[in-house]
Amino acid sequence: MPVSVRYSTAAELVFGVAATYLALAALRRLLLTHERGSGAEWHDGSREPSVSVRHDVSREPRVSLRKLKRQPSERHHENSDSDMDDEPESPSQTAYRPVPKSTCATVLLFGADGNLASTRVLPTLHLLWQRELLPPDLLIVGFARPVGGGGTIADTAAFREYVGRCCGGSPAAFLQRCHYATGQFDDRAAVGRCLQQVAGLEAERAAGRAGGTAAEGCVRMYYAAVPAFIYAPLTRALCENGVGAADGALKERFVFEKPFGHDTASCEALVADLARLPGRDVFWMDHYLGKELVMNLLILRFANICFGSLWNRHAVKAVQVIFKEERGIEGRGGYFDQYGIIRDVMQNHLLQMMALVAMEQPLSLSAEHIRTEKLKVLQAIAPLAADDVVLGQYSRSQVGCGYLEEPSVRNKASCTETFAAAVLHIDNPRWAGVPFVLKAAQAVTENKVELRIQFHGVPGAVATLRSCEANELVVRVQPEEAIYWKVQSKVPGLRSDQVEQVRMDLLYSRLARKLERKLPQAYERLLLEVIANDHSHFVSPEEQLEAWRIFTPALHHLRDAKLPPHRYPVGSRGPAAADQLAKRYGMRKFGGGLTPYVMPFKPSHTPGVVPASRWS
Repeated sequence: MPVSVRYSTAAELVFGVAATYLALAALRRLLLTHERGSGAEWHDGSREPSVSVRHDVSREPRVSLRKLKRQPSERHHENSDSDMDDEPESPSQTAYRPVPKSTCATVLLFGADGNLASTRVLPTLHLLWQRELLPPDLLIVGFARPVGGGGTIADTAAFREYVGRCCGGSPAAFLQRCHYATGQFDDRAAVGRCLQQVAGLEAERAAGRAGGTAAEGCVRMYYAAVPAFIYAPLTRALCENGVGAADGALKERFVFEKPFGHDTASCEALVADLARLPGRDVFWMDHYLGKELVMNLLILRFANICFGSLWNRHAVKAVQVIFKEERGIEGRGGYFDQYGIIRDVMQNHLLQMMALVAMEQPLSLSAEHIRTEKLKVLQAIAPLAADDVVLGQYSRSQVGCGYLEEPSVRNKASCTETFAAAVLHIDNPRWAGVPFVLKAAQAVTENKVELRIQFHGVPGAVATLRSCEANELVVRVQPEEAIYWKVQSKVPGLRSDQVEQVRMDLLYSRLARKLERKLPQAYERLLLEVIANDHSHFVSPEEQLEAWRIFTPALHHLRDAKLPPHRYPVGSRGPAAADQLAKRYGMRKFGGGLTPYVMPFKPSHTPGVVPASRWS
C-alpha cells in the first residue's frame, strides 16, 4: 500500500473515532440531563423545562427563542453546576405568612416623634403593610409628649404628614390607619385617654368586619420607642389603667429595646419594674438577633457535620466578634456620652453573637431551648478583667473632627469610650483557654460587622508548609453578607511548593442577591414575630442580668480609676494599645486585613484654616 494512502486512511480513522466519541458524549450528556430533569441552563441562570424521552415531545411547553440566545460572556461567574441555580420556590416558601390576614393588629407606639420611631419602626410597619404581611386594617396609634411639653407633633393630621415623610411617601390608605394622642409618659390620665381612643378605634374596625367584636382575635402591641429610664414610669401608667390584665380575647405584646440599664443594679431594678407585666408577653429586643447572618449561625453550626469535631478548643485558636463604623457619633452625643460603646454595642449585640457561637446544641429551635443554652454559656463566662480591655476615644485627624469636638457632646472633658477591645474567657470543657475577642469601634477605617473563627495551625506540618497561615471561618453580618473559609491552596503553575491563602466562598452572597427583594431586614422579621408571639430571636431578662454580671465590675473599676481612654485618629484602626493586647494572646492584631495608617491632625500653616470634616 502506498505511503500516501496509509496516511490518508489513518487520518480518516482518527477523525472518525473522534467524531464518534464526541457524538456519544453529547448523547450521554443529553440523556443524563433528561433523567435528572434539570433542564438546560441559559445565560440568565434559569433552566429550560426538561423533555423526557418517554413522553411525547409535542406536549412539552413551547421554548422561547429569546432564551436560546445564550451569550458565553453573560454566564454566571460562579460554578454553573451549583445546585443553587435558579429553581422554583417551594410552596412552603412562597406561602409563608407569620401573621394571618384575619388578625386584628394594633400598634401603640410610645415616643412616636423620636428617632427610633421615625427611622426604624414606622418605615418598617409601612413596608410590611405594603407587602401585605400585615393585615390591611392595621391600626397605628402614636403617643408622644405635647408640643408645649417637649413634643414636636400636635395632632393626627400632623402625625400623618410626619409618617409620610418618614416612609418616603405613603399611600393615603396607609396614612388613614395612623392616629395620634399626646401626654406625658408617666401621666396615668393621659395614658388612659389614649387607651380609650385605641379601644374606640378597634371597636370601629370590628364593626366593619362581619360579625366580630373589638377584642376578638386582636393583637395589641405596645412599643416603647423611648429612652430606657422611661420604661418604668410608662409601665406603671399602663398597669394602673388595666393593661396587662386583659382576658384571653385581647392578646397584648410589650416591646422594649436595649439598653436594659447601665449596670447590674439598674438592670435588676428594671426587671422588677417590668415584672408588673406578664413575662410571656414581654419582648426584650436586641435587633441584631434578627439579622440574617446572625440567625444563620445556628444552622451553620448544627446542620453541618463538618463543624462538629472542629467547634472546640482543640481546633479553634480564637474567636473574634468585630463591630466597626466609619462614622462618629454624629448627633447622638446626648445619649452616647451617658453610655459609651461597651454599653451601647458590646454588652448586648456582640455578646449575643458570642453566645450563639459558643452555646451547646439546643433540644430544638424553640425560644425556650435556645434561651436555655445561651444562658448556660453566659453563666460560664468569667467577669471581664480590667487588664483584658482597652478603651479608646477618637480625636481629630485629616479625615474628621474628634469626639470632644462633636456639637452634641456637652462634656468637653468626657472620658466616654468610642473604641473598646475586650477578651472574655469561657470556663467549660469546650472552650477553656480559647480567647473570645469583642471589638467595637466608631470613626475607624470601614463599616463592618463580622465573626472570625481562627483555627490552630497544622501540627507537624512539613517544612515547606510550616509558614502557611492558619484556616479561618468568616461570617460577615454586614455589609454584603458573606460566609467564607480562608484555606491554603497551591499557586497554579509548574512549581509545587508555592502556597497561597484563598477564600472558599460558601456562595451566601449569591443567594442573598437572588432573594434581595424578599430578604427581610431585622426589624421586619422581629415585628412580625412579636405579633406572632415568637420569642426565638429575643433575649430573656436572665440573659441580660448575666451580661451585666460580666461587664459591671470592669466598668465600675474604669469609672472609679478615672483612666483617660487612648486617643486614636479618626479613620484609623484604633489605638496601638489594642495591638499590644492582641499580641498577649498570640495574635498580630484584632480583626482581619491590613489598612493604611491615618496621620493624626496637624494644624494648617495658614491660621484659622482647618480641613473639611464629614462630621463637623
